[in-house]
Amino acid sequence: MLLRKLLGDKMALEAKDSFSGVDISEIRKMNALARKDTINLGIGQLPDSLPAAVRDKGIEAFMNGETRYTSNQGFLLLRELAAEYHSEKSGKEISPEQIIITNGAEGALWNILFTYLDRGDEILIPEIAFSVYNTIADLQGARAVPYKQNEDFSIDFENLMEKVSSRVKFLVINSPNNPTGTVLSEEDIRKLTALADEHDFYIISDEIYSELYFGENTPFSPLQCSDKVIVVDGISKRAAATGLRIGWTVASQEITKPMIVANQYITTCASSVSQYAAIASLDGSTGRFVEQVKEDLKMKGEYAFNVLSSIKGIQVVKPQGAFYIFPDISSWGNSKDVAHKILDKVNVLTIPGIAFGERGDRHVRLSFAMDFDVLKEALNRIKDLLENWR
Repeated sequence: MLLRKLLGDKMALEAKDSFSGVDISEIRKMNALARKDTINLGIGQLPDSLPAAVRDKGIEAFMNGETRYTSNQGFLLLRELAAEYHSEKSGKEISPEQIIITNGAEGALWNILFTYLDRGDEILIPEIAFSVYNTIADLQGARAVPYKQNEDFSIDFENLMEKVSSRVKFLVINSPNNPTGTVLSEEDIRKLTALADEHDFYIISDEIYSELYFGENTPFSPLQCSDKVIVVDGISKRAAATGLRIGWTVASQEITKPMIVANQYITTCASSVSQYAAIASLDGSTGRFVEQVKEDLKMKGEYAFNVLSSIKGIQVVKPQGAFYIFPDISSWGNSKDVAHKILDKVNVLTIPGIAFGERGDRHVRLSFAMDFDVLKEALNRIKDLLENWR
């Protein structure tokens, strides 16, 4: 009150305490530095055009006047298709009432954590992870606790066990993974579900890249072996549709009901046109598109791995899914310094690994989802720079 009297009534409006320290992500900051002629390996999306079936379904939505509110939970037909997809994938009977259509996978994550995280709760996240998990948790006044990963980015279960307590409400996995491109084994996921059952926490399984795999391990969903799971999924990656902003959650009806209320007050409903277009990504119309994308990503991922592996001083794990590779470049410096020098010297944009947590500071993230000739040029420039570092 004294401060207000001294400064007058025109004090600047301040963000709430839980917003303190929250900023635009390092990924966005780095991408903002790209010039028109920059080769950008920092964008997390496919270069492909929208599949024709999805595009045509969106046009049909406009032509048929499908531009009104949908239910807060989403189009019934789209939820039926999502339920059918996850029933087949999990071997369980999933009903449309267990699905909420959201504004992208991030909207799905927001709904979960906004609805269920209390101040003082803990959420376990990988020490190398997309920043959205800990940021949304922070905004709820909860505490994100990182668990360690091994050199191959698999889970360090000994460390994880040290982090499990009665305060833990959720544990997050993302497989295939952003930024590492790795896929968790079925054995490790079964271990996680056993822990969740024993210690009474839920697994949030971010499966947004689950259709984009090309390695030895086929992505295994924890929903296949446990009910203590909330799945996050969507069409952004599989259908080259990041701008349509369609995601969804899969959970028990009991868990789903409060999140429908959250979805109503946060966003009312996802875009009706986007929901209508998304039908084509789940009705079988885009199967060949996804297979072609996977073949393309496998070739490019192997090429990127071979080039980076040939650079003396780099350690790199071969990607098995998504479209990222995450080389250890610590022989040349920290991730920000190296990423900025790569951009300044050879005009190739990469993402500093610090964007994904402290452990990530030894790495940079490269996306290989781009024209093959452009990818070759970018990797050759990086190779030449690192081998002639000054």
